[in-house]
Amino acid sequence: MSILPNLLITAESEWKRWGFTTVPIHGRKAIGGRESEQPYAQFVNDYWTAVGEGSRNGKSPYPWSAAFISFCFKTAASGAAFPYDAAHWGYCRAIVSKPRRYPKLRLMDPRSCILRAGDLILAARGGRDCPSAPTAFDDAVKALRRGNWFCSHADIVVELREGEVDVIGGNVSDSVTKSTYKTVGAKIRDPRHAWLAVVRSSL
Repeated sequence: MSILPNLLITAESEWKRWGFTTVPIHGRKAIGGRESEQPYAQFVNDYWTAVGEGSRNGKSPYPWSAAFISFCFKTAASGAAFPYDAAHWGYCRAIVSKPRRYPKLRLMDPRSCILRAGDLILAARGGRDCPSAPTAFDDAVKALRRGNWFCSHADIVVELREGEVDVIGGNVSDSVTKSTYKTVGAKIRDPRHAWLAVVRSSL
């Protein structure tokens, strides 16, 4: 049985738990809970625990968006079929470098991939301690295969409409946030990020 329904329910439930933080294409963002406040700081501990870092919470100085993704897949009963990791780079590298171990996960080119619910959309991310990140799919895959670390962020696709996609991710505006991005023909085409890959799951 597919984990997809459970994955989407988990993502939506966490978004609700954080007070429906939303970043729309048009209009103002609406912020619910913030990572530094209780009980939300402890919610982040749930995510860190999913990747073996149970001493961390929302007040810890570490980005937790990949821990959130790992928590969602673990809660959805992925078992050993997903490479839970504290970094998006880490689970993407495992998918690329160990295809026999993770045969139901693959990276796809966002320029040609038609999105569907349950996909992860991976984007490059900058930061004070981040090396220069790839800007396109082929370069990202090469970096992953070579073990060249870069900063990134991914969200879970939860709904598609004409010209738009809704995604839910952690550590966005210091919250669990539903963001909306522009699409063309159900392909990601929003210029606000350098889109590196779509992680397609058939779990």
